[in-house]
Amino acid sequence: MARASSGLLKRRLQIAEIVRKQGEVKVDELSELLQVSNVTIRQDLTYLEQQGYLKRSFGGAIYVTPEGVFNQVSTITANYVQSISNSHDIELVKTCLSYINDGDTLFLSHGNLIRKLIPFLHCKKSLILIMNDISNAQLAKEFTDAEVVLVGGAILEGNLLLDNKMINFILNQFSISHFVIELSSINTDNQLIIESLEQVKTYQQIMKKAAHTIGILPQRTIHNNDNSIGSLVDIDMAILSRSAVTEYHQQLLDANFEQLISNKYCVTYQNKLET
Repeated sequence: MARASSGLLKRRLQIAEIVRKQGEVKVDELSELLQVSNVTIRQDLTYLEQQGYLKRSFGGAIYVTPEGVFNQVSTITANYVQSISNSHDIELVKTCLSYINDGDTLFLSHGNLIRKLIPFLHCKKSLILIMNDISNAQLAKEFTDAEVVLVGGAILEGNLLLDNKMINFILNQFSISHFVIELSSINTDNQLIIESLEQVKTYQQIMKKAAHTIGILPQRTIHNNDNSIGSLVDIDMAILSRSAVTEYHQQLLDANFEQLISNKYCVTYQNKLET
């Protein structure tokens, strides 16, 4: 019995660590990784949620800042240690969170980092969250008390919605305090590049109307220069992962940005023209 109890504790510690590193994980993934049944994983997730280490989501779990921390050190094998960038992503979204205040109205772009940001918004009060990503809207309804406004229209690949007339209506109805946009890269002409060409016009409109724009760039990816939503001068803050800083640091300084905050995982730059 002692051995079974020890194995149970170790597995739950492992699950908590995996969720912390990845930000989000599915039951099927954990079941395959740890070689136990889906039912066992669901029981583990329920226990860990009760202890405040994560929140259950449909088919899996999402990391949230726990009330306490594990005192035990879990040994995580190489089989399921994901890229260290998962931890870095969490630090990026936490940094972004520090610039969001109670009562803000946010327009959230699509993207993996934005999805990781949403559960952390549970600590903010009286938010209005506007987005055009169906799955992100569902996530926001589940994990926050915010008013969630989903922009309607035709469904594109990846559960994204597109309707420029609806965007205009939304922009007339709401005063957007922050537009949080996940970037793919910054090209040599200081153009801000996103992944989805279909979203370019929509995000250009939002950027013009938002009081502040925060760009988050986890790492440089292959991009198409046609996917530009604007220039560096159009954003107030740029939050970059350490890997992205290596490439863009001097470019940002030359574009009249100053390094504001730096930590182990990311660097925040502020547009001096917007201060």
